[in-house]
Amino acid sequence: MSAADLDDEPQIHQTTTDKLVYMANQIATFFASQGRDEMAVLGTADHVRSYWDPSMRRGIFAHLDQAGGAGLHPVALKAIQELRKASPGSIRAGLERGGAHSGREAGDDAG
Repeated sequence: MSAADLDDEPQIHQTTTDKLVYMANQIATFFASQGRDEMAVLGTADHVRSYWDPSMRRGIFAHLDQAGGAGLHPVALKAIQELRKASPGSIRAGLERGGAHSGREAGDDAG
């Protein structure tokens, strides 16, 4: 196995925080690929609010407090900051105004 092959190996997460940062970055990367940074931030925030367990959200908020969100993709960082200060309805309203898709299927009552 060459060093180049190691780049394709799944990332090993040393801590729960590492895993949360990795997951938040994956979500942010998906929404960023859809275009429009503002909608990417709102989509990421809505996804985290809707699908992450409260303990996971507390963990990423603690990372924001303790390490300033080190390692987070810029979209993920802004999303977590927005999520922390926003009411759930304000994120959803922003998505609806912008026509963004949060990753939910029509009729999904999650969140």
